[in-house]
Amino acid sequence: MDEPIKKHKPIDLMTHLVAGYPSLKASEELALVMSKAGADILEIQIPFSDPIADGHVIAEANAKALQQGVKVSDCLKMIGRLSKKVSTPIFIMTYFNVVFHFGVDKFCKLASEKNVQGLIIPDYPFDEEESNGLIASCKNHSLSFVPVLAPNTRPDRMREVLKQGSGFVYCVARVGTTGSKTTIDKKTIQYLKNVRKLSNIPVAVGFGLSEKVQMKAIEPYADIAVIGTALIKQYKDRPLQKGKKAVREFLGGLF
Repeated sequence: MDEPIKKHKPIDLMTHLVAGYPSLKASEELALVMSKAGADILEIQIPFSDPIADGHVIAEANAKALQQGVKVSDCLKMIGRLSKKVSTPIFIMTYFNVVFHFGVDKFCKLASEKNVQGLIIPDYPFDEEESNGLIASCKNHSLSFVPVLAPNTRPDRMREVLKQGSGFVYCVARVGTTGSKTTIDKKTIQYLKNVRKLSNIPVAVGFGLSEKVQMKAIEPYADIAVIGTALIKQYKDRPLQKGKKAVREFLGGLF
């Protein structure tokens, strides 16, 4: 997926959910709803016990999925089923510990076989690629490796990270964890402009997005808006059918 993502809305939308929350079956159904409601990309998180980049809502979803015994192999099987039902590209988000313990090449091979487009691994140690080989394995199995950048990433570091990435770059809108509302200010815009100057791959922006006004604010500087916590809040305390309805209505109000 190295070519720019085709645009049919002012900005494309990537929706985030945790595989296995509130259950494997429910997460599959919710992903289908998101796809039908206009998601251009599905970002499916494989749960981990220490999701350091995630705020309490997504961290709680990770914990509950793991408490129910959800395994990596279960998530990959669910993603495989889902990929046969939707044409929406699917990206896996998780932490490197999950991939490492499963087996880097085994993980990439299975992800590719399940029609996954690429991986988003926010804590991947780029400097240890020679020994870990995740980026090389992604290339071998035709997966995009999505680099993750933060506003405090040094320009020289940005260049190095962007060189190794493909598909798109995930720009964290602010330093910290997911969930808290993000204000799109002059610093955020300058940061996105700087990323644009360093690479021609599409730019995704996430962390704290939940409103139409934020979507409009980043629209001139980004290709993809990422929404996760705000979506999980739509269904976390509701029966599944009501949660699905709430997700549809929420996504319908973003554009």
